[in-house]
Amino acid sequence: MKVKKAHVRTMLPVASAGFASFWAWFYLVLLSPYPASHAGDLSLALKLAFLVGVLAVLLLVYLKRDLFGRTEHDPLPWAAALLSLPLGLLNLAAHYLAVPPAAFFAAWFLGGCGFSLVFLLWPKVFMVGWQKDVGAYLSASALAGAVIYLFACELRPPYGDVALVLLPLASLAVLHYVRTHIVGSEQEPEAPLEQTRLFPLTGFTVAVFGALFGIALYLLCANLDAVDPLAIAAAIACGAGLHLALSVLVKRYVPFGTAEKVALLLLVVGFLGLAFLGPGLMLACCLFIVGVYVYLDFSNMSALVGFASGHPSPFWRIARGQLVLPAGMIVSWVACMAIERTDPSLFAYVPYLALGLLLALALLAAFVPFKDNTFADKTVKAEIAEGGYFKQRCNQAAQTYKLSNREGEILYYLAKGRNAQFIADELNISAYTAKTHVYHIYQKMGINSQQELISIVDSTEVVYQ
Repeated sequence: MKVKKAHVRTMLPVASAGFASFWAWFYLVLLSPYPASHAGDLSLALKLAFLVGVLAVLLLVYLKRDLFGRTEHDPLPWAAALLSLPLGLLNLAAHYLAVPPAAFFAAWFLGGCGFSLVFLLWPKVFMVGWQKDVGAYLSASALAGAVIYLFACELRPPYGDVALVLLPLASLAVLHYVRTHIVGSEQEPEAPLEQTRLFPLTGFTVAVFGALFGIALYLLCANLDAVDPLAIAAAIACGAGLHLALSVLVKRYVPFGTAEKVALLLLVVGFLGLAFLGPGLMLACCLFIVGVYVYLDFSNMSALVGFASGHPSPFWRIARGQLVLPAGMIVSWVACMAIERTDPSLFAYVPYLALGLLLALALLAAFVPFKDNTFADKTVKAEIAEGGYFKQRCNQAAQTYKLSNREGEILYYLAKGRNAQFIADELNISAYTAKTHVYHIYQKMGINSQQELISIVDSTEVVYQ
């Protein structure tokens, strides 16, 4: 039995739990010491193989988008499960058998590929079901994932390795359940809201961000034994919480572009700390930068999902914007490994190089108009003042549910949160007439509350030709 579109929000807790399991698995793989402990000194190289796997699938989707077209029986969740399982199973086997390093590298690479597939599958479900609120739901799931990660870190081997097997399977099982209970989730979303130009300038900027994050992640992963998992979970929670707060403001008051500018400012603070506060506070600064990484990644993902560019495939749109971040991380990760093997003393100069890159990005942000290179959008306040996009969404919803002209006028006020008495005063009609119109609107739309009406209008897509 499929859930009606108007009541799709009842599936939100289930979907959030599934996506939280996915993020907990990712945090456990990358930011916990024991998944790579079986490989000894190769642990950093294994995590590099994981990042390469992440990039490989995103690049495949970007170049061969037709391979990921929707079919009635979607094979992608099964492929994601098969790719994710070897990492946990091999770790379990390593407790009882001798596992060659090549097998570990293959398993971690496949784990990265599986991560990318799940990463592409989940946002599409959020886009179909909850659309405009996708950023808030993604970051809320990351917060819950940090809690699960913290619990999994307390498990003694081999139970922690069992978590590496169960978490991706749990996430994919919930994904399957949610997709079969949301009307339209087995289909492609409608054409995107507007055409935007993402590359090359924004792609380059995000790649530089990725390189900067890669430096901090490398330093953190090289010293995970000295870091309390609670501190890592707190850093993740702060980054996701910041995005959760700003995602509400983006819908109401703050124009897009704020995410990158805030991230730029926070990164300057983090790398200033790495450069001048000394080795005693190095890990604290790295944790701060990890929180910024979580914040920026969700900001860019939600922008891509909600206001993505031209191609109707959500897989291609998300991959197009997300592949540059791991690409930058891989470049800096390889550079850090090369420096460590040749002359570790050069590491002291890496934060200064990062500050130089940040200065270049600041100059770029100062002299290049944001609207020409990334997700340009108007605030809701500006839209209402111009009678523009917000009103078009109301008109589109009125046409969809076959409302009369008067009901369309009342729908506009209801979508802005006004009550029947306010509407009666504005339209010079009696309060009884206004309430009658509201009742008929609710009947035609199949809803029971004003909040459901606001949600429907908020998720109505308007395509600009």
